[in-house]
Amino acid sequence: MPRDPALLTDPTRRTRLTRRTEGRFPFPVPNGWFIVATAAELAPGDLRPLHYFGRDLVLFRQADGTPRLVDAYCPHLGAHLAVGGRVDGDRIVCPFHGWAFDGESGRCVDVPYDESDFIPRRAALRAYPTVERNHLIWAWHHLEGGPPFYEVPEVPEFHDPGWSPIVVRDFEIATCCQEMAENNVDRAHFKYVHGTDAIPEEEFHVDGAYKRAVGNGGTFVREGFGLGLGVLRVQGYTTFVSSTTPIDTDNVHVRWIFTSPQGLGPAAAEEAAEAFCGGISQDIPIWENKVYRDKPVLRPMEKDISEHRRWSLQFYSLDSLDEEA
Repeated sequence: MPRDPALLTDPTRRTRLTRRTEGRFPFPVPNGWFIVATAAELAPGDLRPLHYFGRDLVLFRQADGTPRLVDAYCPHLGAHLAVGGRVDGDRIVCPFHGWAFDGESGRCVDVPYDESDFIPRRAALRAYPTVERNHLIWAWHHLEGGPPFYEVPEVPEFHDPGWSPIVVRDFEIATCCQEMAENNVDRAHFKYVHGTDAIPEEEFHVDGAYKRAVGNGGTFVREGFGLGLGVLRVQGYTTFVSSTTPIDTDNVHVRWIFTSPQGLGPAAAEEAAEAFCGGISQDIPIWENKVYRDKPVLRPMEKDISEHRRWSLQFYSLDSLDEEA
């Protein structure tokens, strides 16, 4: 496939033959930590509308600097909190009637025009756990509202003066987290899509939600944390974080964040970003036009694909989906 980095930012250049744009994958939005903004995008008191996890959301930063993410619509009469709403200390205030909601719990803590102290439990927004780490704001999504079962890793290079300021690339793709992650174990595609051999992995380790692959004599290390969060290190060249945030079940917002050793020069991280983005531009036409084969016809050397799919199941609330059906 030809390299075309412009595909990342200009969807009009993409080949779209598949007419089925919804329901291509047989699983829901996965549970996990996902980037919802860079830290620099949000100052104290700011709020912004988002659409992730198939839901309208509002991200805001409390007066003390803590980021919060809540569902967008007021439980009172349905106003969108990002359309005229405001941040008041650790609360977000509805523009329609002034109801105030605690940022951490989502509970309504004040109805300013009502003398009654009683506020029913259902007068609450869904609030998502958030952490600010590695210059990024992460939110925990769980289909059943369950707590986090793994952590967002610290990436020391992002705070090390010996490493360059971060370079961020972000783009949307019509695919899902599992399909993108499957590329890492689909070694044959490296030859036919990218024109190179797969990096031979000398060590592969899986522990619950964590994966680690080592290759090229230890100079290439890829760590996976859940379905959609990865940290890739190429010794002496670059470290980058990859987050694949579900917009809905059929589309993702990808963010890649790069840094490189200062000794390589001021443009090194930008050059690394361009190199990796050129590579993914070759995958985009495949991803956006393929279907998901639940029972693919695999060769014996492709067993890692089956193993990856089994590992991925832990990040879906499939039981609750069956109950809704």
